[in-house]
Amino acid sequence: MPISTSAPVRKVWAGGVTGAFVTLIVGILNAYVPLFVHKPISGEISGAATTVLTFIVAYLVPPAPAETTVMDQTGAVRSAKQ
Repeated sequence: MPISTSAPVRKVWAGGVTGAFVTLIVGILNAYVPLFVHKPISGEISGAATTVLTFIVAYLVPPAPAETTVMDQTGAVRSAKQ
């Protein structure tokens, strides 16, 4: 029987890592690439890129074999591990 968990599932983990990676890349580009030193990538563009790429990666990453969902007492669907 699956056990409900609050631990982040693989999709959430992948999305979080993607967001952090995009943030680091934008910071590196703004600091070290001559094209962006005088006109850095704006926070709005960085935020939009982070949001879109995080969504794409989290959508495409499949759930782990031991991950499933269960319905709790309130009818909400929660992550679960088998």
